[in-house]
Amino acid sequence: MKKNAIAFVLSLAAAASVATAAEKTAAVTGVVQNYSAVAHTFTVRPEAGEAVPLVWTKETKFNGVVANGARVTVRYTPRPDGQNLAQTVGVLK
Repeated sequence: MKKNAIAFVLSLAAAASVATAAEKTAAVTGVVQNYSAVAHTFTVRPEAGEAVPLVWTKETKFNGVVANGARVTVRYTPRPDGQNLAQTVGVLK
């Protein structure tokens, strides 16, 4: 019984942390500008609205080749330091 209660509490905590992470995820579709492989940064300019500056890490998943002028959809997480961390980058045709 005690093991079941502990497992239940742990599963609730895990679900809460996943929900929190999902709430902070955003997405943008647009054209890549200011791409820098050295600095691990680029900007996505959507058709309407403000450009979104992004950074990436070795954990970021890329689907296609990213370069200036490429049309992409990026799922990202705003970080407390103000940077937008790209989680996935999909190049559109």
